[in-house]
Amino acid sequence: MPRVSTFAPPFSAGYRTIGRKPAPVSLRSTGEKAMRKFLVAFGAVFLFVRALWRLLFRKREELDWRDVSKPGYLIDLDGETLHYVDEGRGPPVVLIHGFGGHTFSYRFLIPELARDHRVVAVDLLGFGYSERVPGADYSQEAQARRVLRLMDALGIQRASLVGHSMGGEVAMRAAAAAPERVAQLALVASVSGDRVPTLPPTPLIKPFLPALSRLLGRRMLGASFVDKSRLTDEIWEAYHRPARIRGSMDGLYSIMRDTRKDPPIQFDAISAPILLMVAERERIIPRWMRERLRRRFPSAQVAVIRDAGHVLLEERPQECNAVLRRFLDSGAAPPAGVMGVDSLAEAS
Repeated sequence: MPRVSTFAPPFSAGYRTIGRKPAPVSLRSTGEKAMRKFLVAFGAVFLFVRALWRLLFRKREELDWRDVSKPGYLIDLDGETLHYVDEGRGPPVVLIHGFGGHTFSYRFLIPELARDHRVVAVDLLGFGYSERVPGADYSQEAQARRVLRLMDALGIQRASLVGHSMGGEVAMRAAAAAPERVAQLALVASVSGDRVPTLPPTPLIKPFLPALSRLLGRRMLGASFVDKSRLTDEIWEAYHRPARIRGSMDGLYSIMRDTRKDPPIQFDAISAPILLMVAERERIIPRWMRERLRRRFPSAQVAVIRDAGHVLLEERPQECNAVLRRFLDSGAAPPAGVMGVDSLAEAS
């Protein structure tokens, strides 16, 4: 008679029969399961690192500055080439863009003012369609000197200056350096000109600047709008295209480095009438900067543009045009429909 085995496997390795029909249990070892989990986790980490690496260090499409079509004119100033737009006839007005902006920022304002003014909008060195110059001084003080040299080259002895955001500091520095050459000064959503503590720039961050430009650029621009739907792909492309010009990231690093050495602005030297144009729903320029500007220029006219963010020239061009035209033409109070205030505390 054949022998019959009476061996039964342990319950945990056989069938479970508690309250239901027995079901088979996987016989894979604990080591196999652990290996599978490890491989899945390793694969996920690998894909994430690969995607991050490609984002940070992929070769960007770079444009050669010499080959890029430019909407305005080029002028050589002591070996540095600036791009500018020059339209209209009449009392001259010089428009200075903010950080990350260029002449495109003033596209709504230029034709309006050019009806009875000579309007010059400049791309500061390293921005827009102006040249990227290795080793150049990218401090705000140097940018202000370039604006004055541009006025010299264009035969403009005296002009009104309009500066948006960072361009406001450049305009203030020009007005302080040559007060006799500035007829009026309009500061649009402007910085205060105070030095803000920042981490010292280090060459270690340079490889990351292209990725930071892509990741943060559109987010920062979006935060500048109240109505986010206004930031279309076309608008973003128009703003961001100059950042793809070869040398732009080196210029950005130089700006971070050189602005730390700017001397204090001599505010007492500014003698021109001043307009402070503020966005009611500003999210980029902190409140303390707006209030400090008001205290610095107690006799300035103040206009708060309703329902507008930092890019008020984009969101409320008609209101901005009306305020600026009234100020430039006669220095009168802001027109009806625009909030004129004595304290910037009303602006959120």
